[in-house]
Amino acid sequence: MDRFFLLGASLGVAVLPSGCSCIQEIGGAYFPAWLLSILVGWILTGIIRFILIKVGMDGWIRPRSIGYPSLVVFLTLLIYLIFFTH
Repeated sequence: MDRFFLLGASLGVAVLPSGCSCIQEIGGAYFPAWLLSILVGWILTGIIRFILIKVGMDGWIRPRSIGYPSLVVFLTLLIYLIFFTH
């Protein structure tokens, strides 16, 4: 029984992550899609923060230490879902 469990677990570990490799080519170099999504999420969060500061609504985000990282995660996952899932 232990031998079958070990074999099943080994096959699961080998097969399941193989469907997760979404690679994008940029300028001849290959980058994982999640890395590009995080970069775009950070950039969009910086732009949104700049706009909120200019409009005067940055003070409404309380606590900022939770608000902006949550916005980064939301935008990262949104970008990944829109552009990189099939």
